[in-house]
Amino acid sequence: MLAELQIENFALIEKLELHLAPGLNVVTGETGAGKSIIIDAISLLVGARASGDYLREGAERGFVSGLFYCQNLKGVEETLKELGLKPEEDGSVLLVRELSRSGRHSCRINGRPVTLSMYQKIGQHLVDIHGQHAYQSLLRPAYQLKLLDSFGGLSGLREEIEGIYNRWRQTKRELEELCGDPGQRERQKDLLRFQIEEIDRVAPKPGEEEELKQELKILSSAEELVKGAETAYTYLFGGGAGQPSAYDLVARAAEILNSMANLDSGLKKWISMLEEASLQVEEVAKALRSYREALEFNPRRLEEIEDRLETLRRLHKKYGGTVEEILHFREEAAATLARLEQSEELASRLEEECQNLLTAYEEKAAELHRLRLEAAQKLEKEIQAVLGELSMPAAKVSIGVSYRAEPGPAGKDEVEFYFQPNPGEGMYPLAEIASGGEMARVMLALKSILAGVDEIPTLIFDEIDAGVGGQAARSVALHLAHIGKKHQVLCVTHSAQLASLADRHFNVNKVVKGDRTYTLVSELKGKDRIFELARLLSGEASPTALKHAAELLDQAKAIKRN
Repeated sequence: MLAELQIENFALIEKLELHLAPGLNVVTGETGAGKSIIIDAISLLVGARASGDYLREGAERGFVSGLFYCQNLKGVEETLKELGLKPEEDGSVLLVRELSRSGRHSCRINGRPVTLSMYQKIGQHLVDIHGQHAYQSLLRPAYQLKLLDSFGGLSGLREEIEGIYNRWRQTKRELEELCGDPGQRERQKDLLRFQIEEIDRVAPKPGEEEELKQELKILSSAEELVKGAETAYTYLFGGGAGQPSAYDLVARAAEILNSMANLDSGLKKWISMLEEASLQVEEVAKALRSYREALEFNPRRLEEIEDRLETLRRLHKKYGGTVEEILHFREEAAATLARLEQSEELASRLEEECQNLLTAYEEKAAELHRLRLEAAQKLEKEIQAVLGELSMPAAKVSIGVSYRAEPGPAGKDEVEFYFQPNPGEGMYPLAEIASGGEMARVMLALKSILAGVDEIPTLIFDEIDAGVGGQAARSVALHLAHIGKKHQVLCVTHSAQLASLADRHFNVNKVVKGDRTYTLVSELKGKDRIFELARLLSGEASPTALKHAAELLDQAKAIKRN
């Protein structure tokens, strides 16, 4: 329900704070006092388009905020979750619409800025406005279908059908993806086999390229390496051309130090180091000789390496930048090929499952169609009876339930509410009713009948009793009071009978202070309320009107107790 409404700098309202009650809230006041401004503000609050024209003269900014309590409202909870939001711990949701003269209007849910489309998703679950302000969920065929199902107690069967439908759609998608074009599937299998065989023929190994590149470098430089090995060997051990080798020079130095050690024993440690160096020189020299003997220029091996590297490069271009990526591609290709080769068996299973689900869906949809037809006939009669009480005995309502060929999540039915205001005028969809008064009373009839199943918690009726008097006005008042037992109702009215049944009564008054006009709203209690009811009855608070007003309040109290 809407617990608190705050308005600032909106039309003639400078500042207003209303605390609304559960049940029936009414707003009365002189014609032109600004009662409809409150309805406009609430329309804006729940998602109507904003305009700088709403701003009070001289104000640059204004806002409308509403504090709603939404415990156990499934539609609100699901929408908040979808938007990444959640209600406060006490179940409250705060909506705020800010207006700016610059045109930069904003929407906030629990303090978080959101887009208008996101904001409207919440608003449509919180308030339904009927009358001259067209914010009417009942005009949408999808919502009419939902209400018919709720009225007939068919929501459980509808949810069951939706579950079967979703499973059927998923199975059908899997089957289409699996089967597709048979020719395309065979071409894909051939391509996968070719790719797998190509990779298997090459059989790349991790680290192989690095080894081949190193070997290629050595083979390509064999002549240079042989020459270097020979020169280094000569310097270390071979000598030649009258030049001693490094090995010979180290040996001579060791001999000299050995002679010197006879005179100075401290030199012996150096002799050991030279002996060790001599052994290392000899070892390196032998290794170089073996290295040289092993080196040979092998054109065939060089060609093999270059061919192998080129083959690996071709694989890289097709299947991945590294050997690991190539091998991973091969694994995925093999897995895909296996799935395709098994597709016929899988397709057979999916086809059978798809047919079983469709059969179950058709049976349930046919049952739902039959039950909807029964519920529609019953609902038509109940609406007809209420319209008679609302001074529209000649009006007729028809609920069309047509069976379509294509399955849908809510069954195979299309539902549309039709209305005939007068005999001989023909039936038209509810959304095409021209008269605001007729629309309002049809809405009231539907809301009265469906009060127990309609999920929208707050209903607003703008002068729904316009042009209705006598017993019909009393019937309108009683129906609104009945709806107020299941929902929060806010009604703008000129009817004393309706106002007397209110759980909370507000009066709108327009005053002029200085050179400015203000719309003020106050809650009426006690004598003030009796005076307002008397004004509604006769236009003035005469003794007779005051007595009648007091009697109306006593009657209203008795009605509420029953």
